[in-house]
Amino acid sequence: MVRGKGVTLYAGMKNKKVIYVFAAAAALFIVSCSARQDVSLRTGGSGTSTLSVELHPVFTGYYNDLASGFSSSYNPADPRFFDLAGIREGFARNPGLELVSARTPEPHRLELEFRFRDFAETVRSQDPRVRDAISLTRSGGTETLRIYLDRQNLASILTLTPEGDSAMAKMLLPPQGREVSEEEYLEHLAWALEDYARGEDIERILRSSAINLNIKVQGRIISQTGGTIRGESEAVFSIPILRLFTLKIPEEFTLSYR
Repeated sequence: MVRGKGVTLYAGMKNKKVIYVFAAAAALFIVSCSARQDVSLRTGGSGTSTLSVELHPVFTGYYNDLASGFSSSYNPADPRFFDLAGIREGFARNPGLELVSARTPEPHRLELEFRFRDFAETVRSQDPRVRDAISLTRSGGTETLRIYLDRQNLASILTLTPEGDSAMAKMLLPPQGREVSEEEYLEHLAWALEDYARGEDIERILRSSAINLNIKVQGRIISQTGGTIRGESEAVFSIPILRLFTLKIPEEFTLSYR
């Protein structure tokens, strides 16, 4: 990853201060993409998951310029947007997870497949704030998955995503102790990226970006909140990226099944 502090970008970047540029780059790592995760959850907490991420051309062009200016070893003709070695190391540190495959069929695309032995146990091994955000409980033959997102636990949740623990990704969140509205965040990113797309195009890209989580369970869904149900055993949860990064009201998703 590219790091810097207190410097300005090279030609073509209009001398924007790098702190703002890195914030925009971190945002685009997740914002300017389509992301879908499919989870198959069996009774008892074991299961499998696939994750597909595709970066938008606005991000890839922006990142190429940024990396080329700050790293003499970076080759824009052979870009590396995803750190596969780092992703593999992250999975290896958690004995409850098994990475089946990790690949980039194209530089701007990432595809992961992995297994987990016990979802609840895997979550319990994480930071306490992650445990507060994601839980799987069992009672009387019913299992309930709960996802609770607020500004306090979002940074911890991002560490579970590819590249989510990088310095660039950490710059994504608004400053602690200061609320930023969706419109303010959107205006800032449009300003930072004006060399790469028109303002209205950036707005369209950002407003259409969302995290989509599809969950199939072994058994029958009894109830859910915050999402939609497809048939008896599948639920879909979705949250727009701009809302996620500027949360004022917590978001909660629950899914109960047996």
